[in-house]
Amino acid sequence: MKIGKNRSWKELIKSLSNSELAASTVIAAVLLLSILFTIFAVVRIAYVPEWKTDAEQSHMGEVQKDMAGLKSTVDMIIFLTATNTSYSARPPLTVPFSMGGGGISILEPSKSSGTLSINTKSYKVTIIPTVGNETSINSNIITYHSNNRQYVDQVFRYENGAVILVQDGRSLMTQFPSLFSINQISAHNYTVLIQAINVSGNSDSISSDTYTYLRLTGSQPNTIDLGNISSFDCIISTKYPDAWKAYFKGNLNEISKEIGLKYGTDFILDPKDYSDNVRLKFLAGSKKQNHYKLSIREYVITAEIGARNSFN
Repeated sequence: MKIGKNRSWKELIKSLSNSELAASTVIAAVLLLSILFTIFAVVRIAYVPEWKTDAEQSHMGEVQKDMAGLKSTVDMIIFLTATNTSYSARPPLTVPFSMGGGGISILEPSKSSGTLSINTKSYKVTIIPTVGNETSINSNIITYHSNNRQYVDQVFRYENGAVILVQDGRSLMTQFPSLFSINQISAHNYTVLIQAINVSGNSDSISSDTYTYLRLTGSQPNTIDLGNISSFDCIISTKYPDAWKAYFKGNLNEISKEIGLKYGTDFILDPKDYSDNVRLKFLAGSKKQNHYKLSIREYVITAEIGARNSFN
């Protein structure tokens, strides 16, 4: 009986020891999980927003590169259509767009999104000569709108060879157009070719956080001869005149050097602030001797949105 009692006490003590060890293990695990959850919560609250802001800012840089790629592709199509009369029969070109970004693995994997729109807004180049009727080239535009969660939203807009960045109501041209081609034939005689890029096709838009693609198809340019005139106005009708005005102001000296015309005497940027256009005036000169052989070359680029395999 004594031996049985001793065994019972030993088993009870052992059982209690095992229970205390198990309880200690559970408590330690709970404490460890509590510490991990606390660290995770602190990181999410204190650091993730800043990291996500940086990630979305980086994605905006990718979008800007995509818009630059769009401009380069259109410029290449324009060059090929101008130099090769059979180019329009060749396959179209596709441009990828990174629509969303800013995801952080594990901590915040969800990404911001963006909206790509084509042919939903318009842009216009108008030529008003001193003699004769005005001529206008209407064009649609290509626009990317961001939908960021932390970083400030931005809009990128492609119009007539220019890429415009819009942020907080302010606009800036990040990619410059090739609007004018001016050559001096002889004293006071110039040829002026104005390049108008007409983005055409059906209106469409897509919102996504992955990749989408633009298909661009070129056709042979159409040249409109406006004859010999002594002066004319070139009016850029746009939603963002500030970006165009800043571009002209920053490049007027270069334009003057290239074409041999003197700013203020032969051409001038209208100083008035218009809400929807910018006006560049080509003048007859101080002795009214200038003559311009003026023409407009319209390049039609058909744009379509879709997944890459949808174009096959």
